[in-house]
Amino acid sequence: MRYRPFGISGKAVSALSLLLRDRGRAQPQGAWRVLTVSAMECGVNAFEVEAGVETLAAGFRQAAESIERRLLFIAWRICGDGRSPTDARAIEDAVRNGLTQTGAGYFDLLTLDEPAYATLTAEGARMLEDVRSAGLALQIGISGAGALVDQAVTSGAFDALSSPFNLTSGWNIRRRIRDAAQLNMSITGFDAFPPELCRPPAQAQAKASLFRRSGPTAASVGAYGFLHETRNWEADELCLAYALTEPSLACIQIEAHRPEVIERLSAVPDRELPTGLAAQIEMARIDTPPDARRA
Repeated sequence: MRYRPFGISGKAVSALSLLLRDRGRAQPQGAWRVLTVSAMECGVNAFEVEAGVETLAAGFRQAAESIERRLLFIAWRICGDGRSPTDARAIEDAVRNGLTQTGAGYFDLLTLDEPAYATLTAEGARMLEDVRSAGLALQIGISGAGALVDQAVTSGAFDALSSPFNLTSGWNIRRRIRDAAQLNMSITGFDAFPPELCRPPAQAQAKASLFRRSGPTAASVGAYGFLHETRNWEADELCLAYALTEPSLACIQIEAHRPEVIERLSAVPDRELPTGLAAQIEMARIDTPPDARRA
């Protein structure tokens, strides 16, 4: 595993970070512990835990207790529903519950997802500043892909950005990352594996047709067929290796629920893109119609 500075924070983070969220899987506490330990054994020291699932937080805590706190980068994500206000009480409760459940002592990063930011109140914004001032969270971040995220970046209220980034990312995403870098924000990339590109081309095209999908991934599958023809590489490994070449990103966040997947992907930062592949990717980007690229 390779390590990089997390922006100007001075903390070294693994090139891969692991997002821990339940998404209705209802996994037991022990499963989250095993998953976290597996990542740690592969050299991953950066984790983001989604608020709201006690068994998840407890499983992470069990795994983290064996590691010195200063060696871990722990982020806590507050998720909104786009309706309930993200006010001072909601933020205070989320932070205190998170610190209690994870035993972290403090969070290296407190992240709001885009729906939570959409309903952030003035009192909530002041509470974020108070949380940072009190050292309960060293940095405050925003995560998402929409126009509200651009607004958050230019507001100057956030220290960190989590943005999608992959080989099909278009001008808007690349501009957002560039703007955040110029503001000295710490930047994490996610969504490094476009699903349609990581499935064999015939399967991806059939699925797109079945659901009548249009847009970037469905239109660009053919142009990126070489991802499935590169010797000794899986398509998702190539996508990850490409994302890791973006110099503005401190790390790439992955989400995996099987230890063997984490182990396989954790080997990618130590590998170099095959000769000529970067040129193939750029040619595929050129051959993909502008309206078929991810914004």
